[in-house]
Amino acid sequence: MDFLQVALIFLILLLSIFLSITGIQVFFILRDLKRALDQFNAILQTGENIAQDLEKPVAVASKLATSAEVGVAAGVAKVLQKIIKPKPKRFYKKVL
Repeated sequence: MDFLQVALIFLILLLSIFLSITGIQVFFILRDLKRALDQFNAILQTGENIAQDLEKPVAVASKLATSAEVGVAAGVAKVLQKIIKPKPKRFYKKVL
């Protein structure tokens, strides 16, 4: 065999070994990235669950406040009607 053929075979073997090692490292990097994204997704899911748990009582309080506003407004209107009595309109002239 010629020296050039031996050098090319050696270089091909060396490059194939480096590419195999690089492929394995890329596999490990992608696996770690998947684990990190799964953990991040779990954190976001926990935050979403907490937000939903907080949303329920706030919605109930909002409904309660809204219904209380309607009740209070009706009560205030009744009180104002009692305080400010409108004069009854007469359909006839007052004669002396």
